[in-house]
Amino acid sequence: MPAMCSIGRVNTTTSGSQLFSIVVDNQQNLPYGRLMDTKTQILSTAADLLQRQSLNGFSLQDIADRVGIRKASLFHHYRNKDALVADVIDTSIQALRRHIDAQQGQPAARQLEAFFAIYLNSIGPGRRLCPVGGVLGDWDHLDQQLRQRAQRLLDLQHDWLTGIALSGQCAENSEQAGRWAERVLMLVQGGLFLSRVKGSPLPIEQAISEVRRELKR
Repeated sequence: MPAMCSIGRVNTTTSGSQLFSIVVDNQQNLPYGRLMDTKTQILSTAADLLQRQSLNGFSLQDIADRVGIRKASLFHHYRNKDALVADVIDTSIQALRRHIDAQQGQPAARQLEAFFAIYLNSIGPGRRLCPVGGVLGDWDHLDQQLRQRAQRLLDLQHDWLTGIALSGQCAENSEQAGRWAERVLMLVQGGLFLSRVKGSPLPIEQAISEVRRELKR
């Protein structure tokens, strides 16, 4: 890592107000007068079940029961389960892009903390995986379009981290920045997985703390 890396020396306080998550645990948490419409409830419920129980861990009937509608009503919005999960991942991609765009022009350290905030505050470590983790167990049998969407969500995070490494002068070139981004992504994804297994946010917190320590050396 270049000696001039500036990420570890910048105030990393960041706001958690624009995190990328489409899961709403309780409609009472929404602003007054803005209850979710049926399609949004379906989407949020599907995202929650995907990230908690994986792709094969829930059915359309489970979603209908939680939303409080008949299963047949789901087909007014989605033709099948794959189409619904595709929308979950597409919505996550769109939300992440908005989150990244909102960070443009910020110091590299602040952007990195905004990335960490997704895993620490938005996904719900210890309770959920990210959407990619939700489909990973079925990867070999996954519809090709779902695989491409999941890869796109990972690539978007990798590209953001690569840009952070370059702007923070923590890499001498794009290749080195890409390797750093891949390592950070492996650490946080691995930490999130262990957090889910243990039912505790501690592993992801430790993984992120390790990256922060490295940047301050």
